[in-house]
Amino acid sequence: MTHPDILTMERFGELEPIREPKQIGECCYCGAPLYENMTGLAESADALFCDMDCCHTYYETDVC
Repeated sequence: MTHPDILTMERFGELEPIREPKQIGECCYCGAPLYENMTGLAESADALFCDMDCCHTYYETDVC
């Protein structure tokens, strides 16, 4: 008997396909690319930001 994960690896080559994260937009303030499952994202009612610093600076200067 063999473990099911080993059989899957032998048959298909990997357990789960490795995929690149999908880009969901750009930071409204600095323009940095934003990807799904990124840590530290800040979202307001009308924009996405790479972190809270960009969010705060955006609303102080009204750039976007």
